[in-house]
Amino acid sequence: MGGRRGRLRAIAESRAAGRIRQGDPFDVMAMVITTPMAWSPVSSVYAASAQEPASVREQRRTLLRDRVSRAVAPARGA
Repeated sequence: MGGRRGRLRAIAESRAAGRIRQGDPFDVMAMVITTPMAWSPVSSVYAASAQEPASVREQRRTLLRDRVSRAVAPARGA
C-alpha cells in the first residue's frame, strides 16, 4: 500500500468517508500499531510465547481485533 504514506492516506480517506473516527491519521496509525504490543514479546506486562496453545493466541487476536475496531469506530451519532 505504499508504506507509511500509503497507510496514512488510506486512514485519511477512511476518516473522510466516515468509516473511522475523526483524528490525526498518524495518531490512529500509531494506536493501531502499538495496541498489539500488549501481548508481544516486548511487553513489560506479559511475554507471549510460541508454546502457548493456538486457542489462547486466537482468543487474544479476537479480543485485539474487537478493541481496535471499537477504538477507531466513528463516534455514535456522527
